[in-house]
Amino acid sequence: MRRWLTVTLLAGTMWLCISTASAGSVSPNSWRPYIDPTVLVTLGMSKGEVLIKAGQPATTELASVGTDGHPSITVWTYIRTGHNEEVANLTFSGNKLVKIELNLLKP
Repeated sequence: MRRWLTVTLLAGTMWLCISTASAGSVSPNSWRPYIDPTVLVTLGMSKGEVLIKAGQPATTELASVGTDGHPSITVWTYIRTGHNEEVANLTFSGNKLVKIELNLLKP
């Protein structure tokens, strides 16, 4: 019985360490904007909907241009400073939000 408890505690500790180490970057289906945490930005929203809910991004990056010359993939970056610093990268394909990536900044 004691050996089983030791193995269980060791496995739980290892899982916690691994999950904590990989928590620096996550890709959820939704995000709460830093300017108003009562609203939710979700995959599939248009650029206009995201602008209304999250405001202007800190930076925008054109990742690729389509064959028609229009922006194909763009990445908008939002930055939260202060306690629990975080960067949110929102990737759009055309006008549609297709990826949300959150990166915690370590002090």
